[in-house]
Amino acid sequence: MNPIRQRRQSRSQATFTLEANQAAAPIVRLWLLRMLVPLGAHSKIIGRDSIGYRGETIARALELEHWIEQQENDEFDRKSALRELSKLHRAAEKELKNAKAPDCLANNIKRIAKLAKLSETDCRLLEFATLLHVEPSLEQAAAAFDELSSRDVVRFLSALLALPHAEIRSSLEKDSALTKAGLVRLERSGYRSELRGKLELLSESFMDEIVSTDSDPMDLLRGMVSLSPPPHLTMDDYPHLEAVLSVLRPYLKKSLATSRAGVNILLYGPPGTGKTQLTRVLAQWLDCELFQVAAEEEYGDPIIGPKRLRALQTAQSFFAHRKSLVVFDEAEDGNDVMGGAKGWLHSILEENPVPAFWLANSILFEDNAPIRRFDFCIELPVPPKRQRERILRQVCPDSLDDRSVARLAESEQLAPAVATRAAAVVNLVREELGEKGVASAYELLLNNTLAAQGHQPIRQPAPGDL
Repeated sequence: MNPIRQRRQSRSQATFTLEANQAAAPIVRLWLLRMLVPLGAHSKIIGRDSIGYRGETIARALELEHWIEQQENDEFDRKSALRELSKLHRAAEKELKNAKAPDCLANNIKRIAKLAKLSETDCRLLEFATLLHVEPSLEQAAAAFDELSSRDVVRFLSALLALPHAEIRSSLEKDSALTKAGLVRLERSGYRSELRGKLELLSESFMDEIVSTDSDPMDLLRGMVSLSPPPHLTMDDYPHLEAVLSVLRPYLKKSLATSRAGVNILLYGPPGTGKTQLTRVLAQWLDCELFQVAAEEEYGDPIIGPKRLRALQTAQSFFAHRKSLVVFDEAEDGNDVMGGAKGWLHSILEENPVPAFWLANSILFEDNAPIRRFDFCIELPVPPKRQRERILRQVCPDSLDDRSVARLAESEQLAPAVATRAAAVVNLVREELGEKGVASAYELLLNNTLAAQGHQPIRQPAPGDL
């Protein structure tokens, strides 16, 4: 197992054990009692002679440990337990009806609400969905409701949170601020499932952050969205794109100045041709921030297409009022949601408030409907020979003579990233290689990479070459 993931799982298990043996926060206590008494979860959790595993977790959360002792001594009395529950519930409705979420969670949601324009009902739903996923006692109680349709979920939440049915339904609609921000999604597929499975949150890292640390919204997206570093190329490295860049640059500048919605740029071409660097160069030229949606989680597992699109939506909501751009690399993932969610993808393309770059190795979508929604579709091929020569001189300024540069640049498959990566390796060990060994080592690395990509090696000099 990946060591990072193993450490994270150990922390999660320790947190689970600690929380499972502590009294619940007041708001959690109120929700537990509502689930158990008026909503009827007691019928599946409290048996005739025992409370079972799930009941033990709930008993500790409600400070009813004597139930566990009675069970161990074969003295458990179900009727007495239900009477005690009813009494606790009546008291909770009087004393805890104005209970708030824990301070850390409440503060983070307050910041998110300001950015994503969430309503009060949206905030209450986000609080509940988050605590449902991190509080063992809530999860255990909610597991009693294991055959819920989407309509059932709305009715259940209305009763549990004491909020109007219409407001709950509106907050969980596909076009609501909460859903568009990717924060909570109601699973609407045909099958019925437990409540926890019907309310999907953005990611595990998001849950960890929002309940544990007073965080900047950027920190809440850790592992999903990150601030891109500055470029190591410049606009001068893209002379072969000058015609299209002369239109794209003022378009992006005007779009940022006017907060134009639905700005999307598709950049496609073979790996290593400078797509990512171009987005960073443009962000630097525009003097704005650039945020990138991750393709894998912090412990290395890939993030599947729908989750990445939700992270993109969240970034759009969080950064809508900042001078910023967003990059969605490996945009072939868009096909992962095309089967039953074309409308969702089209909505993202038409309504995104932050200009977005979509990077792909080839034209990515299975039909032309998404293509029509891009403002620019720009192909980045391997640069022409003159530009390849310029790149080689930049990355190995003291190691290659003009004849070597010209010969290496003849390879039409020599992408900028391949040249740059090989140069970084050679430059690190140039003292050990010596002056004569640097050029041959560099060519060796280039040829190895080209061969691995299925390309022909760089042509060796013929005896009659000048």
